[in-house]
Amino acid sequence: MRIAVHSGVTMRGRVEGVVGEVRKVAEYGLAGYWAPMLTGHDTLTTFAIAGREVPGVELGTAVVPMPLRPPFALAQQVATVQEVLGGRLALGIGPSHEALVRDAFGLEWTPPIAATRRYVEQLQAVMTGRDGRGVAIGGDPTPILLGAVNPAMARLAAQVAAGVVTWAAGPRTITEVIRPALRDRPAEEPFRIVAALPVCVTDDVASAREHIHRRLGANDRFPSYQKVLRREGVDGVARLAIVGSPDEVARRLDAFADSGVTDFAAHPLAENDVDAERTWEFLAARAAAR
Repeated sequence: MRIAVHSGVTMRGRVEGVVGEVRKVAEYGLAGYWAPMLTGHDTLTTFAIAGREVPGVELGTAVVPMPLRPPFALAQQVATVQEVLGGRLALGIGPSHEALVRDAFGLEWTPPIAATRRYVEQLQAVMTGRDGRGVAIGGDPTPILLGAVNPAMARLAAQVAAGVVTWAAGPRTITEVIRPALRDRPAEEPFRIVAALPVCVTDDVASAREHIHRRLGANDRFPSYQKVLRREGVDGVARLAIVGSPDEVARRLDAFADSGVTDFAAHPLAENDVDAERTWEFLAARAAAR
């Protein structure tokens, strides 16, 4: 299982902050850097800048909300960024949440499964030139991963995508939802399972969980996350987060590896600099040992 980093700096920080984190990922020998695209900066544009500054690091979107980009516009942007990155871009997309689409984006919400299938088909057609107006600029088309934490979206990902990206999901979701969806997929076709979750190596577990809840607890209100959190037997992402001693964090990561996760994207979130550095050092040691 590859060890990467997941970060929200694209949403709340500065471009140079993203560049600095990507550089830190490279320095610590981690496998990649994953970031959402919602508020704040355009993540794909930021990746183009960071990738020019820092070679060798995979950069993945987790995820681009499909309502924000028509398929042709996203294909064009992805082709441009992929050329800049020399093939290091991983494209995670998803339908987002009804409340965000209606209230934040000001757009109409459509049934997500049918809309996602149609969107992926259109995106792939443009990226490969099958629609007669393709924007591919040489090289292989960028593989598409779907944000998926429920059975219907996991089954769709198994049919039309190269992998899934999860947030606020534990090993139970991987083994009970994602893996069963792959039963009819040809074994020779690679399929990535990227799991993102907060991580903190600390001696003060209660305080760390409170800090994670303050920073990320607002996500718990979305229905799709509520379903997956109930499946995992917790009431919020702070309870599901991987928090504790190095041995405890290692045990929890082993469970993800055993479930079939190919890439674990740790979201380092600590209340103080000491725990933050301990967390990064742990992830680096874990990555070096794989």
